[in-house]
Amino acid sequence: MKFRMVDRIVSWQPRLAIRGVKAVSLEEYCLKAPFGGPPALPESLLLEAIFQLGNWLVMLSTDFRQMGMIVRIGEARFDDVLRPGQRLDMAVTARSFRDDGVLLDGQAAVGGRPIAHGVGCLAVPVPLADYADPADLRVLYSQIHRPAPAEDGDPERAKRVEGRPR
Repeated sequence: MKFRMVDRIVSWQPRLAIRGVKAVSLEEYCLKAPFGGPPALPESLLLEAIFQLGNWLVMLSTDFRQMGMIVRIGEARFDDVLRPGQRLDMAVTARSFRDDGVLLDGQAAVGGRPIAHGVGCLAVPVPLADYADPADLRVLYSQIHRPAPAEDGDPERAKRVEGRPR
C-alpha cells in the first residue's frame, strides 16, 4: 500500500524549495478520533506529507535520477491538528543540497495558521530506480503539478513557479 500525501505541487525551484498541498477528505481511513474527539490526521502522517514533498524536491532537482532517504530528523513540532475538509499548505526549503545529503526544513499551515514545523531533516540521495519506477513518477508529477497562476504578471516569477531555473 502506498500513501500518497501530496495532492498538488504548486511551485518548485531546483535544489532550493517546493510548495505543495494535501487535502484531507472525510473518506480517509487513516483519520483518528483522539480521546473521542473529532477526527484528525495522525501527526505521523502529517509529518509524512512534509517528507514526501521534500522528496519531490530531490526527485525533481535530479531529473528523477535520485530520491531522498531520510536518515535524521532534527526537530518536529505540532501546533494544531489537521481535520477532515481542511487544506494543508506545505513548504519545504533546502538549507543545503549536496551530493552526499540534503538538509531540509518544512512547515505546514491551514488557512495561513501554522500547524506543523520540521527542522533539520537530513535525506541521503539514493538511486530512485532502486525503489520506484521513474517513468511512473513522471506521470504522477504531470498529474499533480498544477502551478499557481502568476499573480503579478512577473514573467520571471512564472518561470520559477514552473520549476525552471532562474
